[in-house]
Amino acid sequence: MLALALVALVLAVPPPTVTAAPVQGSPVLVRITPRAGTTRLLCTVDRLRPRTCRRTNRLKLAPGRHVITAWAIGRRGRASAKRSVTVVVPRPAPAAVEVGGQPVGIAAFDSSLWVSDGSGGNVVRIDPATHAVVARIPVGGQLGGIAANETGVWVSVFDTGELVRVDPVLNEVAGRIAVGGRPTAIAFDTHGAVWVGNLDGRVSRVDPTARVVTKTVPLASGASSLLSVADPIWIGLQDGSLVPLDPGAGTLAGAAIAVSPDVDAIARTPVGLWVSTFDGLAARVNVATRRVVRRVRLPGRGGGVAWSGHAVWVSVYDRGFAVALDPLTGAYLDAVRTGGQPRESVLVGDTLWIVDQAAGALTPVALG
Repeated sequence: MLALALVALVLAVPPPTVTAAPVQGSPVLVRITPRAGTTRLLCTVDRLRPRTCRRTNRLKLAPGRHVITAWAIGRRGRASAKRSVTVVVPRPAPAAVEVGGQPVGIAAFDSSLWVSDGSGGNVVRIDPATHAVVARIPVGGQLGGIAANETGVWVSVFDTGELVRVDPVLNEVAGRIAVGGRPTAIAFDTHGAVWVGNLDGRVSRVDPTARVVTKTVPLASGASSLLSVADPIWIGLQDGSLVPLDPGAGTLAGAAIAVSPDVDAIARTPVGLWVSTFDGLAARVNVATRRVVRRVRLPGRGGGVAWSGHAVWVSVYDRGFAVALDPLTGAYLDAVRTGGQPRESVLVGDTLWIVDQAAGALTPVALG
């Protein structure tokens, strides 16, 4: 029996190599590279009927997740082991909600969406139920990050070094606070303070009642992103690291975690933090061990990150779509096309709202 098994092993043809980009439009390009002794290649899509395949295949596939499996047939008719690759075909883009300008940030609070128009200097209020723009509040300057809670809607003004509060009842500017530098992302801590990052390499604490800066913490690099409503607050830096801030003490709370250049967005999930980087990486971080435990190479530059309750959604800024990742393994689960340059995103009910900077619009992705 052992001898027969050894003969069968010798006669078997080696399996082919199967490669394909993990996210691509249809027709999907799949390359199958045979090994020596191959006389024919067979493949199947989603376990359907096998067919003869070429080395280069363009398969017309519907939107969704597909598994392409291939194997080789040798001279004596023996089949090789099978090799598979998974490809996600993005769903078509839903109807966009036009907001104008070049929106960059988005926040959800009290049955409204709040968007910062980076180029137009406006905060735009949207009703997520009707998809209608209900207010356009002039702030002025080049707007950056935006966040909202019971103290108001807060937006950073990148070119004037201000943090501005918008009154959500009156839909007008209710105060301006000089924070200096080039302010970026905004977060709230559990003690009631507002924190704003700065591209000049610091983060500032603002008392929302007194409207003054009460603490400034130096950072090793410019702050690109902050995890909103958190304790500790996690800060993503342009040098590619993630640092924790103790908001009560007003000090950094441990060593930086190296991820990849320009941490663009951060989301909390039940299995740790997921972050995206502008150089094209998504990573899962174990906050207990302070280690990156999963790295996923994205199809392009990483933008916003949002947790849907089932998947991690990452905007791919230079490819015009967003992808859904398995929170544990990082496997690609889904994808949807968006407008140009998708950036930050936020979940409202069963809809993921994605900011499309170049399109001047929002893409509402139904997940339910």
